[in-house]
Amino acid sequence: MTGRRVVTGVAGLCLGLVVWELSARTQDTQLFLPTVTAMGAAFWRALGTGEFWAAYGQTLVPFLYGWLLAVAVGVVAGLVIGRLVVMDKLSKPYVAFLNALPVSTLVPLVVITLGIGIAARTAVVFLFAVVEVLLTTAAGAREISRDLSEMARSFQATAWRRFRRVILPGALPGILAGIRVGSARAVVGMVVMELLLVPVGVGLLLLRYKDTFRSAELYALVVSLAIFGLALQGLLRWMERRILSYRPEPWGEE
Repeated sequence: MTGRRVVTGVAGLCLGLVVWELSARTQDTQLFLPTVTAMGAAFWRALGTGEFWAAYGQTLVPFLYGWLLAVAVGVVAGLVIGRLVVMDKLSKPYVAFLNALPVSTLVPLVVITLGIGIAARTAVVFLFAVVEVLLTTAAGAREISRDLSEMARSFQATAWRRFRRVILPGALPGILAGIRVGSARAVVGMVVMELLLVPVGVGLLLLRYKDTFRSAELYALVVSLAIFGLALQGLLRWMERRILSYRPEPWGEE
């Protein structure tokens, strides 16, 4: 079943690339839509330049800081909100507000508060990711069996032992799913912060290629961002399967 999905996915990707190539070649100019071959050549050239890797280095530092901070805060807050009814009720208006608010509208507030340095860029990534991590972790914590908690209490397990043996394992699927979903949002924040906040790193290259109409290089850079996001998602899915290997596979996932 897995092999069939891989073959189908590769076939679909190849079909899309062929359609892209043919569509670009039928245009009078490739200024707005370069061919796949031109984009691929630009991508290969970029991999051999120090400018490309230096840009990613500048971008990934605040991304990692913001993402890791969002994971730490989101997991801890999600567990507290998911297990304590009082905290759930108190935080619900604020969480609902942040969940409904377009995060990009907070960028000017971040600039006013933190300036345009690495702290502000870290904060933008954090704001994009933390709500998703928190909500999914809280949902996972709420699904823990009440019978297991009561059984642990009946055996006079300490609060730390109940957390380590019952609450944390029960909430682990939600925690890992929240980290995975939050990582996708963090990648979006990584790009938004450099397009709206301060043009550095990958964002600076995007704006430079756009302003100089270097379409092939622009598309190649966008594709590199997609590859980064997919690779991160793939790594997190692999880690999630390894950590949760004790659980039976749901039907249709084999």
